[in-house]
Amino acid sequence: MPPGTPEEERTGTDVTTQLLEHVVRTRTEYGAVLLDERTGRYFTLNPTADLAVGILMDGGTAAQAARAVTEAYEVDGTTALADIEALTRALRAAGLVR
Repeated sequence: MPPGTPEEERTGTDVTTQLLEHVVRTRTEYGAVLLDERTGRYFTLNPTADLAVGILMDGGTAAQAARAVTEAYEVDGTTALADIEALTRALRAAGLVR
């Protein structure tokens, strides 16, 4: 595998992530906003995070999202994958995704 390419076999990269039923994603000119309709809390996503979340919501894996991020932005695959995994953990901790 070339340097900087996300590792397909890395733990957790083959698990899909979906927004919970009470969460609404709205794209904005600055990325996106997630609204938790249960609490009324908003969470903002920058364009990079929104790209990753969009791929995850469409059934893609973290590795696929990382690949898309590396194609769209100047970031290496290892960093992109780590950031997406951290984003997924944060969204899960906030009760926004399963």
